[in-house]
Amino acid sequence: MKNLFGFGSGWRQVTGNANYKHEYMFYYLMISPSYWLAHRQVHLNEVIPQSELPENFDQVLDVYKKFGDIYSTHFIEWWDQTGKDLFANKNTKDRILISIDPTKPKQELLDDFMELLAKLDSREKKTPSTKIQFEVNKIRVTSLHNRFQLVLAKAEFFQNKIKKEQLWKLAKYIGINSTKTKEIRLNSKKTSANLETRTYLSILASKNLSDALCIAENAARGKFPSLEPIKSGMKFDYVTIKKQQDQYAKRTWALLVEGEKNKKDYGKILSPSNATRKIKMANEEMLEKKS
Repeated sequence: MKNLFGFGSGWRQVTGNANYKHEYMFYYLMISPSYWLAHRQVHLNEVIPQSELPENFDQVLDVYKKFGDIYSTHFIEWWDQTGKDLFANKNTKDRILISIDPTKPKQELLDDFMELLAKLDSREKKTPSTKIQFEVNKIRVTSLHNRFQLVLAKAEFFQNKIKKEQLWKLAKYIGINSTKTKEIRLNSKKTSANLETRTYLSILASKNLSDALCIAENAARGKFPSLEPIKSGMKFDYVTIKKQQDQYAKRTWALLVEGEKNKKDYGKILSPSNATRKIKMANEEMLEKKS
């Protein structure tokens, strides 16, 4: 369909492109302590004592068999090689907007349009139950983004001897969704006037970290996005997360350099599902409502 250019979620599904849920499930698996344990056992051949295995670890192993080693690759590479075949199609009638190049031969345009219709027909077929189906709830991309960024921020400053990690500062640093972030600066010293704000933001950050862990552990068991209570008994390994994110950043940079040479769209490397644009638009809309 090289002569057709489409828009909307329907087009994204037909062409096999990832949306933000695909992207963020990948990210949350990266920080999931249960998924990392499965990687150690399956890929690194470590012998993990039975007493250290979390509840429903068999479900985690099932997910790992599908998603595989996500730590040594970039999302766009993983998506092309593995991810695009893992997820169920939405059984919706999303409108597809397409544009064409009228300078192209009529027959080429007709062939492309017939290919599009064939893809639409195949999408209507029943999806095998073995494929991942996303949860339907009110968890939005901004919530997924902020919680994930909070985990990364804590990992960045965890055990840092120069800059001691404080939860309220992390909340301020990532721009957590609260008007309280406007009431204090990152370099503010502790005073009686800002104590309430510091305490509130610390509690809010702590809750969001707990939510992030819940989302990550549910993702490791094939449920995403989900805040369903889960008792895995696991905690974030911030030291390991920091190392993994440093490695991911190096791979991202390598792809950017390669993309520059081949004149590829670097935006797809930085935000494969265009999630950054969605987050920006959602934040602007939220600010308008508050003003």
